[in-house]
Amino acid sequence: MSGLGCPLNKNPISTRKEVRDLRKKAILVACPKAQDYQEALALCETAELEVVATLPFCRSPHPATYIGPGRLNRLKEMVEEEKPDIVVIFGNPKPSQLYRIMKELNLEVWDRTSLILKIFELHSGSKEAKLQTELARLKYELTLAREYIRNVKKGEQVHFLGPGEYAVEYVIRAIHKRMKKIERELDKIKRMRENQKKRRAKRLGLPEIAITGYTCAGKTALINALSRLGLKEGPEMFTTIMPKHTKVWVDGKEGIFIDTVGFIEGIPPQIIEAFHATLAEILYSDLALLVVDGSVNDVKDKMASSLATLAEIGYTGRPLMIAVNKVDLLEEYNDVVEEIRDEAERLYPWTVDVIPISAKTGFNIKRLAKKSIDVAEKYHKLLDEMKRSEGYPHY
Repeated sequence: MSGLGCPLNKNPISTRKEVRDLRKKAILVACPKAQDYQEALALCETAELEVVATLPFCRSPHPATYIGPGRLNRLKEMVEEEKPDIVVIFGNPKPSQLYRIMKELNLEVWDRTSLILKIFELHSGSKEAKLQTELARLKYELTLAREYIRNVKKGEQVHFLGPGEYAVEYVIRAIHKRMKKIERELDKIKRMRENQKKRRAKRLGLPEIAITGYTCAGKTALINALSRLGLKEGPEMFTTIMPKHTKVWVDGKEGIFIDTVGFIEGIPPQIIEAFHATLAEILYSDLALLVVDGSVNDVKDKMASSLATLAEIGYTGRPLMIAVNKVDLLEEYNDVVEEIRDEAERLYPWTVDVIPISAKTGFNIKRLAKKSIDVAEKYHKLLDEMKRSEGYPHY
């Protein structure tokens, strides 16, 4: 980002090295054979962690320690060898399991939810994003604090985690108090957002299209191709935390396109709850435009995960279009598009169309914009008619 007061970088190589040196070292516990292993590495990179070693774990969770006594002993050896700052377990151990691992290692341990929350913290720029991320973090930490109390009452020594029982009980009360305050602030912001949307709809009367989909599918690249916003793009995950609006004109018609937060497989419930006001942008829209990366092997799995998240936030029974992005990376994309179409129509019968695009080259961008505005406009008019006849659908 350019700006006044930014010094010239005379030695970019050493500067990048300094940035790398500032990153915390981590041992990653994950299954290298799993489809989401590369996603685990990408999340660690985005969270500004340097993975110095990986402990393979491909088995079912152990009831006591999640990774089992053998793997836990090996992990303790690796901690002694590598001297990491953090251990990342790319899974969702129960609080009791996470507690036992931390007790054995006497080290900070993140699970998948904590890793994702860290990324949201790094990318939260606006007041609303910061509040939503803090709320999600507090909901997560509350479960750990309760587990701490439970184990103290069983007579276990847990001093490695910090203060004693009474201090933690005080912390729990403070967490509840802070959560209520944040929820009140977010409720005010939500009402303000709804009022802004109503005023915008009354002033412009334009259909709105929410660009959604799995993280790193190219949503921001698409909105940049549709407009001149010049939003930040990159390989990092979750570059968009708060929605961005832009008005797009094509062949005499206009529509408002909204860039929204990306999805991920098994998105933590704390994030869905805390970011409800942001995700509601999708519910308020006239059309959800789901972007999928057509160049990856697990495109159908990621599409299914995205559709499941849409259903979880309440977007169902309404029009959906799918943009199969990055087809410029495929030698032949027609078969991929048809497979995605068949799967989409099976999983979501209200799928209107599936269009291959390349946000990078501009291929089919105008066609996608025109079709999106047409579909959204029809639904927008339908909703207006239903409002007038008092048959407005509740969602």
